[in-house]
Amino acid sequence: MLFFMIFELQYEAIHSYTPVHYMVGDEDGWDPVISMQGWAQGKHFHAGDVLEFKYDDAFDVSIVDKAGYDDCFVSDTSIQFSDGDDNITLAFGANYFISSLPTNICAGGMKMAINATAPPPSV
Repeated sequence: MLFFMIFELQYEAIHSYTPVHYMVGDEDGWDPVISMQGWAQGKHFHAGDVLEFKYDDAFDVSIVDKAGYDDCFVSDTSIQFSDGDDNITLAFGANYFISSLPTNICAGGMKMAINATAPPPSV
């Protein structure tokens, strides 16, 4: 019986969290005019939160691994978006995003690393 009570409490804590919707870059969007990593600083991201990337057709957004983030490259396992208004749900743990267009824009700072923690327990 105790096992089921603990399981139920954990289930409710995980499933009662309402994800937060973030507009990446606020009014500037996904754009090199601001520091993307600076925009993310001070925010507390959780698995399940949604990042909305708004950008013009000169850019894109790609979900990459750590190596892709560090070296600014898109591999076969990367997921690329180019719609200009993309909603991406954060996975638990490290999430890496880069712009692969135009060439070298990522190296100039158009990239962002976010660590999404577990959703907070309900109160």
